[in-house]
Amino acid sequence: MSKQILFESFPKQDEFLEAIFSNKYNFIMYGGAIRGGKTFAGLGALLLLCKMYPKSKWCVVRSTLQTLKLNTIPSFTKICPTSFVKKYNQDTQTVTLQNDSQIIFLGENYADDKELNRFKGLEVNGFLLEEVNELQQKTFYKCIERAGSQIIEKQPKPIILATCNPANNWVKELIYNKWKNSTLPPNWLYIPSKITDNPFIPLDYLESLKSMPRYEYEVFVEGNWDLQERTGAEFYKYFSLDKHVKLCHYEPTLPLHISWDENVNPYLPCGIFQISNKQIRLIDTILGVNPRNTIKDVCNEFKRKYPHHESGLFIYGDATSQKEDVKQEKGHNFFKLIQNELTNYRPIMRVSKSNPSIVMRGNFFNTILFSNFGDIEFIINPELKEAIQDFTNTKEAADGTKDKTKVKDAKSGVSYQPFGHISDLTDYLLCEAFKNEYQMYQKGDITQYARKIGVAPINVKHRL
Repeated sequence: MSKQILFESFPKQDEFLEAIFSNKYNFIMYGGAIRGGKTFAGLGALLLLCKMYPKSKWCVVRSTLQTLKLNTIPSFTKICPTSFVKKYNQDTQTVTLQNDSQIIFLGENYADDKELNRFKGLEVNGFLLEEVNELQQKTFYKCIERAGSQIIEKQPKPIILATCNPANNWVKELIYNKWKNSTLPPNWLYIPSKITDNPFIPLDYLESLKSMPRYEYEVFVEGNWDLQERTGAEFYKYFSLDKHVKLCHYEPTLPLHISWDENVNPYLPCGIFQISNKQIRLIDTILGVNPRNTIKDVCNEFKRKYPHHESGLFIYGDATSQKEDVKQEKGHNFFKLIQNELTNYRPIMRVSKSNPSIVMRGNFFNTILFSNFGDIEFIINPELKEAIQDFTNTKEAADGTKDKTKVKDAKSGVSYQPFGHISDLTDYLLCEAFKNEYQMYQKGDITQYARKIGVAPINVKHRL
């Protein structure tokens, strides 16, 4: 065993430990960012369980045995009292403690064991799944099956503990999203933790992390689950957190430009912009969530936020929403209803007769993001997390349009497109507010700029 250190839990780890010994939960996931004390807390919990329940067996699982040896086992040897260890069988990676409790370190090794044969016959009281986001969902369910299969005189409640970092996979869908939507099973718990929860992290180290790329910093330091790792399949390929997310707030002397996407799930979105010279600023959003996903509700919120605005109001949005709505009074449509609700602002309509091609407007926007085409600059207020996620997470379909894949809401059962709504309404405004630049881009400068950023102009024209 290596040199030991004293494990002193801090408040967030105490929350984790208290949840374990409350006997309320069968599954507890702890973490969400690097250096939040996840591993020490998980291993410390297993040692306490071993102490409380003689002859109990617990299994620590990670993606590979090699990763366990490099990361988890060294942490275990630091906090496990040598006086509590009877023997350590390195062939089976099993630590037997003085009261005959055992901790087994097991690599998932899914590439070599897709049938999970190594779990068959494994009798344990519970698991610690280290970096559960790196494991297969199939493994998670297998652990649920095996937890509690070790029968002893003083029987603990079956429990699975897990540590995690943000990931866009089954862990996000099965656990994080349900936690966020308050739909986790009552015997499951997620405890988010960040590096700032750990009081033992040196300030110099915290400061050094700020030099990380912005995406990685948001995910691994801030614990942001909603920013997906960039894969090259993004629709807005040149949207950058460093370049396009900047402080921008309401200026009473500038007109307000509001743009809409006629949508109700997951929300009815209204983007609120201001334009100074050729800098277009997304300063605010109003996202009407059920049951307040109506035009009236969203407009009421706009009036509450901007009650004294007198510098002009322009309305943009999806051109297809100009059709007459048979559910409304004759002559009324989506935009007429908005205009009526906001009549005191003397709004001016700027909805185009038809929507620009998705591929063309996407290439136009990407060119602006990459090179400020036409001297246009686009920025988003950093407070608008949903808008930032929308530009980051909207993917490109095989035909060059936006991926419209839907997901189903766990509560309502309603299917909806999770991303693309805020960026859509931004597209509509951009192409109309900068109509001259957009037409110039279509007619000629498209070749120069598209080639510069690697977009094939011939294919773009073909899709028009």
